[in-house]
Amino acid sequence: MQAELRVVLLGPIARLGRDLIASRLECPCRISVVEDLSAGAPELEEADVIVGWPLSPEVLRRARKVRLVQAAGAGVDGLTPEELPAEATLANTYHHEVSIAEHVLLAMLWFTRKPLVYDQRMRRGDWWDSCIWGGWPHLEVLYGKTAMLVGTGHIAREVARRCRAFRVTTVAVSRRPETASTQFDCTVGYDRWLEELARADFLVPCCPLTPETEGLISETVLARMKPSAVLINTARGRIVDERALYEALRTRRIAGAAIDVWYRYPEDPGRPCPPSAYPFEELDNVLMTPHVSGWTRMTVEGRMRDIAENINRLARNEPLINVVVPPRR
Repeated sequence: MQAELRVVLLGPIARLGRDLIASRLECPCRISVVEDLSAGAPELEEADVIVGWPLSPEVLRRARKVRLVQAAGAGVDGLTPEELPAEATLANTYHHEVSIAEHVLLAMLWFTRKPLVYDQRMRRGDWWDSCIWGGWPHLEVLYGKTAMLVGTGHIAREVARRCRAFRVTTVAVSRRPETASTQFDCTVGYDRWLEELARADFLVPCCPLTPETEGLISETVLARMKPSAVLINTARGRIVDERALYEALRTRRIAGAAIDVWYRYPEDPGRPCPPSAYPFEELDNVLMTPHVSGWTRMTVEGRMRDIAENINRLARNEPLINVVVPPRR
């Protein structure tokens, strides 16, 4: 008889997918849901599998028997291989790249075609900029513009596919430009990206948050962007310097920003939480969203399938998918 796996789901994302995960399991499992780690969570001591977030060093120190540490998303910020139990595999999951790429194109169109401006005016009966007046138009098109994508992974490639449909040229930034996907029109290394930045209409970070990328989009970088350019950040807030971005927007050093990832996050869903120490909400050249660019049904359902697949593979002693850190022994 196959041994029962003890699976612990951490946090709201894992709890959300409990039934989806359970419906796809092909092996005997005892599933526990831990929403609040402050309550002790003795389940961690015997866990074979931990799914969700936070996957902190404190959690892993208590889960010495764990064999699979499964992030419920792509990010594994703050974890190092040394913090994992020696026999544990760290894996992640994706499925957010299509959703985020659509959000990036939405932001490009938002700033280029200005639907909110026209909607608000039309609701007042204001036909400003209409073709019926014969005046010179204010609107532009995406056709012929250039997007710089910092990173060449899943998200960048999906953004590039959609840019191609709109005839937007993509310049990707890679540490290994010679091996980058042909999906991009041009790929440059980090030694040349600032030279190319001056021609970009959109700057789109698509890289993970690491010690090397924290603050990568600095005051110096923002100063190299052309005044008509727009920053679109769906990666991690801290990749972009908070104060420098606010000042660049406030002073119209750049034309605008679409920000989906932030510098402060709420702890209580019932209490409002300003997303930054700076009043971005007072600026009319910012599109603000609450970290929703990748949070669609497609994303969640795909991730739960991957999680269940890895638990099934663990039970069958088969190679796991989306491995970030393999076991050390």
